[in-house]
Amino acid sequence: MVDVYKTAQLNPEAENKGKVLSLWRLFPPEEPSRKRFINEVIAWSSSNGEYPAGDPELHHVAGSLYAEENEAYDAERHLILGTKDSTSLLVRLEYDWYTEDDASTAPLYAARAVLPYLLIGNVRDATRSLQMFTSRLTEGEHKLAVQDVSSGSADIRIFPSLPLLNFLGLLLLAVPRGSADVYRLLQSQYAGHVNEAPGWPEALEQIGEMYFGIPIQRQTNPLLDMMGGLFGGGTGGAPQPKSRRVEQAPQPADLD
Repeated sequence: MVDVYKTAQLNPEAENKGKVLSLWRLFPPEEPSRKRFINEVIAWSSSNGEYPAGDPELHHVAGSLYAEENEAYDAERHLILGTKDSTSLLVRLEYDWYTEDDASTAPLYAARAVLPYLLIGNVRDATRSLQMFTSRLTEGEHKLAVQDVSSGSADIRIFPSLPLLNFLGLLLLAVPRGSADVYRLLQSQYAGHVNEAPGWPEALEQIGEMYFGIPIQRQTNPLLDMMGGLFGGGTGGAPQPKSRRVEQAPQPADLD
C-alpha cells in the first residue's frame, strides 16, 4: 500500500493515514518487517506532506508503540518529532528510565528531551519537557532538595545537588534572549560539568550557533584552504557555510 501511495503521490491526509495505521497495527511486535514498514510510512509522509521530517501524528503513534514495548531509543526518535501530546509521553519514558539509575543522573535523562527539542527549533516543548521532568523529581521517590527562585522576568527551580539540571533551566531562559555573552558566561560557569556529560558539548555547539549566533569552530585543512585560494578565485579557503541561527524558532503544529 505504501508503494501505491508513493507512486500516486497521495498526501498524508486523515483518510490515507487511517488506512496505513490500520495495516501498521496488524504487525505483531516480533515481526522483523514492521520497523521497515513504519519507516517507509514516515518517509512517504515526508515526501508528500508538509512536514519534512515526517507527519507528527504518525511519529506520535510510532513513538507510543515503541514506548509501550520498552524500545526507548526508537520511541525517543519518533516522540521528539511528534505532536504536542508526545512531550508528556517522552518525559514519562525518560523519567521511568531514570528511576532505574542513580539519583545524580537526572540531568542526563532530562537532556534526552530538552537538547533534541532545541536542536529541531522547538523551544516550546524543550521548556515543557524540563518543567514536567523537574515536577516529577520533586514528587518522586528520590526526594531531591529543590529551591524555587522567582524574579520579575522568570521563575526557575534550582536543584543544589544537580548542577547540570540547573544549567538546562538557565539555558532555556537564555535562548529567547539570544545573547551570545550570556551564553558564553553560562558555558564557562558550567564547563566542568558539561564537558563530562556524553554528547552535550557537540549539541551545545549547535545550539550556540542556532540561537546565539556563535559560529562553530570547524577544523580546517591547510592544503584544501590553499587549493581553494588557488582555484576559488577569492581570498582563500573554502566557502563558509551560512549561519544556522534561529531568529524565531518554528513550532510544530498543535496536533491532538
